[in-house]
Amino acid sequence: MGLAERRASKDFQDKTYPAFQAEIQKLAGAAVPLEVAWDQLAKDESSHLYAESWPELYFKPVIEALRQITRDQMGKDAIKDGLKKIEIRNSKGAYSPHNAISFESGTLAIDHDLSNVGDTKDRTDFIVQILEKNL
Repeated sequence: MGLAERRASKDFQDKTYPAFQAEIQKLAGAAVPLEVAWDQLAKDESSHLYAESWPELYFKPVIEALRQITRDQMGKDAIKDGLKKIEIRNSKGAYSPHNAISFESGTLAIDHDLSNVGDTKDRTDFIVQILEKNL
């Protein structure tokens, strides 16, 4: 990771990420640990894409899925009791929701490549599906 990538990643972490983190915690109803492998998200020569892509790939789908699930007390209770951790990384180059998103032992993992950025709704729908099935 070069200087441009480190700068863009740091800028995102300092300026954009805190609002996403706060919204996720609010919707989850608890301080769910959010582990982000920033060094894996930062692809070489792609720093100009982080500000637009990272929200669409990783954070907006989680927020919207939580919003849909927690629309009533039953959903709020299920998330509060069953969602223990959220992990965000890019370790295997997966680019479709079925290959990139999993929920096991209370951990929602998003392991998505920097691709298919516009498919936010597909990722959101898949998160809702796997959480509702497993909570």
